[in-house]
Amino acid sequence: MIITVTTVVVLVLGVLSLGLAMYGGYVSLSITEGLEGNQEERHAAEQRYYLLGMIGIIVLTTRLLNVPIFFWMLQSLVPHCPGAMCAYGVVNVAAPYSTISIVLKMFLPFVYGLWLVVELANRNQPELPFTRYLARSFLLVLFPLVLIDSAVDVGLVAMIRPIYAPCCSSAYDVNPPFSPSSIFGPEFGLLVIAITVTLALVLIVVQWFEGHSAKVPLLTGLLCCVVALLYLVAIHDTYAPLVLGLPTHHCPYCLFQEFPDTAFFSGLFWVGVASAGWRIILEAAWKRKGLPLENIMPLSGLLLKVSSVAILFSMVSMVSHLLLVL
Repeated sequence: MIITVTTVVVLVLGVLSLGLAMYGGYVSLSITEGLEGNQEERHAAEQRYYLLGMIGIIVLTTRLLNVPIFFWMLQSLVPHCPGAMCAYGVVNVAAPYSTISIVLKMFLPFVYGLWLVVELANRNQPELPFTRYLARSFLLVLFPLVLIDSAVDVGLVAMIRPIYAPCCSSAYDVNPPFSPSSIFGPEFGLLVIAITVTLALVLIVVQWFEGHSAKVPLLTGLLCCVVALLYLVAIHDTYAPLVLGLPTHHCPYCLFQEFPDTAFFSGLFWVGVASAGWRIILEAAWKRKGLPLENIMPLSGLLLKVSSVAILFSMVSMVSHLLLVL
């Protein structure tokens, strides 16, 4: 284990969030059991829901804040691993925990954020319509996920040693992953970026016209999935080599190291796409319950604006970097 500020922070956050999640699991179990009882037990369960909501907000916000700290930790450990030129070397040293953790950091925050969004919407309703679902989902879904997420982080921090790490060129210069242009030619990579930017802008526009048809939210969800996949491919395939000025080097870790703003705007893009997903799922759940959408308009409107601004700014950043090198 290499002891630095970031490794200690990640370790502490993992242990504390795990401990609070265990207590939250106990509270959620008592709520689900109380809701099946008599009127007095149901009233007590509803009162405990506010405690569960507070625990959930603390635990899941901690896990969300842990994501940028985690990637900062990887970057800060580069000087401690001989042979490492970027964070990919640290990932190699801590494999397989690092690979698992990176995958989890890409997908689990969406689940965490979705629970928080529904909880905030539910908390503002006098009848608390989603209390049962939130309690069960915390116990059956979130607690296992937080357990896995925290355990992998602890294992990752414990696994990192100051040993020799292979250079990222061994993975990203020869048969690079997510690189269709290596098969179809460099022109295909530019086409992928053009399609990514175009569909991202279409996603922004479509979100503002969802009220015109019941099927438009489905289109929004589809666009979110397609744009997210294309963005991941574009970063590896064309964006990193062009911005770095190294036509055969597809390493996103080097891109984020040399141009830290690209890391920030990539995270902003994730927030934009995730906000769109959270909003359409929240509205769909509200409609399924037969509840008026007017009750969640402030939260839904905020998510719409966050999504639009975040995606727009991230696309402006991508296009700006490309214009400087083309």
